[in-house]
Amino acid sequence: MALPEVESRSNRFLSWMAVFAIGSFFIGYVVTPWAYDFGPAFLLALTFLSLGFQWGQVRDRLDGESLRFLGALGFYFVSQVLILLFHGEDLSEFDLSFRYLAAGLVLLFLLVNPISAAQLFLFVGIGGLVTGAYALYSASVQDTLRLQTFDNPIHFGNGALALSCLCLAGLIWGLRERRGALWVALMAVGLAGGVVASLLSGTRSGWVAFPVLVVLLFIVYRDRFSSRWRWLPWCVLVTVLLPACFAQVDVVEMRMVTAGEQFTRYFEDGVSGTSVGLRLDMYKAGLTAFSENPLVGIGPTGTEVTIDGLVQAGDIHPRVDRFRHLHNQYIDNMARYGLFGLVGYLVLLLIPFTLFLAKTRSSLPSVRALGLAGVLFVGLHGVVNLTQSMLERNIGVMMFAFVVVFLWAALKREERIADESDSPVTVAD
Repeated sequence: MALPEVESRSNRFLSWMAVFAIGSFFIGYVVTPWAYDFGPAFLLALTFLSLGFQWGQVRDRLDGESLRFLGALGFYFVSQVLILLFHGEDLSEFDLSFRYLAAGLVLLFLLVNPISAAQLFLFVGIGGLVTGAYALYSASVQDTLRLQTFDNPIHFGNGALALSCLCLAGLIWGLRERRGALWVALMAVGLAGGVVASLLSGTRSGWVAFPVLVVLLFIVYRDRFSSRWRWLPWCVLVTVLLPACFAQVDVVEMRMVTAGEQFTRYFEDGVSGTSVGLRLDMYKAGLTAFSENPLVGIGPTGTEVTIDGLVQAGDIHPRVDRFRHLHNQYIDNMARYGLFGLVGYLVLLLIPFTLFLAKTRSSLPSVRALGLAGVLFVGLHGVVNLTQSMLERNIGVMMFAFVVVFLWAALKREERIADESDSPVTVAD
């Protein structure tokens, strides 16, 4: 058997294995405890098994944009590891950092063995449907104010909203696809399922991100809005009616009113034992830790010591020391890793965001849709991490780092397929 034929068969097999892993990841994205670990772990194992004999293909497909994408993951990994070494932290503190290295390695594998846009959107739509069905079922049998799955309501709600963002991009893509009605129906159900789960989770940080997501959508499609003025009334309806609908949901109204009251009581009466009050005390503790060493922070252990000292001094609420992070990724990075850590996090957000944003100008519908999915997904994380440290837990890292990798690999696959179909065929004499 000829060598190219063997390579082609092995590539097809590895690609189907990648489809299986990514499918399991998205379908069980927020409802099962194993999905966010199994898919990436399986892909990493495939990477180690195949990278040696596929390295030539990896080099051929590793363009400048993908190198920048890898650079963002690598820079965040290296900056964290070096600072953790500087502070002499325990080996267990390095676990989260190495997941960014794993995501970068998986990206190399997926550049050669990618998933298509249609496959990715199919799994995203099913994931949104499953999440919404779970939320509705749980709401009917559980007597609880805030729904959750295996993890806390924050990760459940924000994970569900992230699926909705991806489904929204898939819905726009499906409008021009064959069997468009089926695609639109699936994406619409997935979108609705994610939104319903987010509402029933009672997670405020995702709701705060909603206006930002609308603005990002307008930015991406600004040329269409300006040239087709008849879209303007619909845009106004979306921006006005959807928040109004959100406000009609009892849990949303109650949680928002409560947040405002807690904020006022913190500054006027010094009440810090509430959800908002504890967060504000955490921010105070984080900024205090940052001030001790602005350049490289004081490390995770040093941050805990600072929190304990502030609690003993009565400067912050005693319950603050029960939390593993500061509920603000920006302040968390500043406290633990200093300005280097903050810059690393901004690089981790902005480089993928700008790369995805540039792809929303593509002439290829699938590339535009995947670019929009990346813009909305990264934008959502940038906002929710103002009140949550998503990247200080395994589930948060896996849900962020690997989703952007999956989106980018699928996007590059769509570009490559289009380039190959446009290339002239050379016939030998």
